[in-house]
Amino acid sequence: MRRALLICTLLTSLGAGAQHSQDLSISWGGIGFRGDVGPTWTLPTQGSALTLGYRYQGHPHYALRIVAEQGEFTASDINSGRNDREARGITVRTQTQSAWVLGEVTFLPVRIPSFRFQHTPYLFSGLGVTTYNPQGQYQGEWMDLRPLATEGQGLAGSGTTNYGSRALSVPLGLGWRAHLGPWFMAQAEVQWTWVRSDYLDDVSGNYADTEAVRAAHGDAAAYFADPTNRQLTGYARGQSDQNDGWFRANIGLGLHLEKFWETCAAFLN
Repeated sequence: MRRALLICTLLTSLGAGAQHSQDLSISWGGIGFRGDVGPTWTLPTQGSALTLGYRYQGHPHYALRIVAEQGEFTASDINSGRNDREARGITVRTQTQSAWVLGEVTFLPVRIPSFRFQHTPYLFSGLGVTTYNPQGQYQGEWMDLRPLATEGQGLAGSGTTNYGSRALSVPLGLGWRAHLGPWFMAQAEVQWTWVRSDYLDDVSGNYADTEAVRAAHGDAAAYFADPTNRQLTGYARGQSDQNDGWFRANIGLGLHLEKFWETCAAFLN
C-alpha cells in the first residue's frame, strides 16, 4: 500500500500544473513484407505486430512519441506470383523487434489536455533500431538462418562477411486518433518501415557453392542456400541494391494519463 501511494504521489507531481497531454497505447495489426522473398507487393496479411507507445503532446499540432514493436511475418516464393521466385522456392519466417522515437503532426488542433471528445488525422515519422532473426524450416524444424551463412558469407574466397542482427530503421505513416473522453482514446494507423538491411529475409546477394556451404555448416545450410537445387553458383539470388521493409496497418486503444493523475490526486487528498 505504501509503495502504491508513493507511485501515485510521484505521477501526480509529474502531471500537476502542466498544459500537456500524455497517453499510453497498445495496438495490434497486420504486416505486409517487401523484400527479396514472396510477392513484390502484398496486403498486410503475412504476419502481425504488437505495438506499445507513449505519447507526449505539448502543442495543439505537435507531439513526441516513443514506440516499441514486436512483429513477425512469413514470406514465401511459392505464393509470390512471380515465375523467377517460384522457381527459387525460398520460404522464410522473420521476427522483428523495433524501438523508435517519432515526431507527430496533427491536421486539426488538439485541445490540451484532452478531456472531451475530439479527433484528428495525423502524420508521423522518426528513427530507431530494428533487430531481426530470419528462420527457415528444415525437416519440420524452424532454424535460425544467419549462423548458416546461406550465401557463403565468410567462406574462403567469398569476399563477404555475415550480416548483423540489427539495423537502422525509419518509419513513416498516417493515422487517425479519436480522444473518446477523459480516460481513453482510439487510433488507427498505416505505416511503412524502411530498414537499412537487405537481409530481413536472409536473401540479398548471389548463390554460393552449395557443397562448400554444406562442408562448412551442414546439410540444412546447403538446403536453405538452394532449396530447389538449381545449381546457380555465382548467379543472383536476390537484389542487393534494394533494402527490405514492411507495411503495417493496425488499430489501438490508449489511456490518458491526465485522468489517472487527477484520480491519484483526489485519492491522496
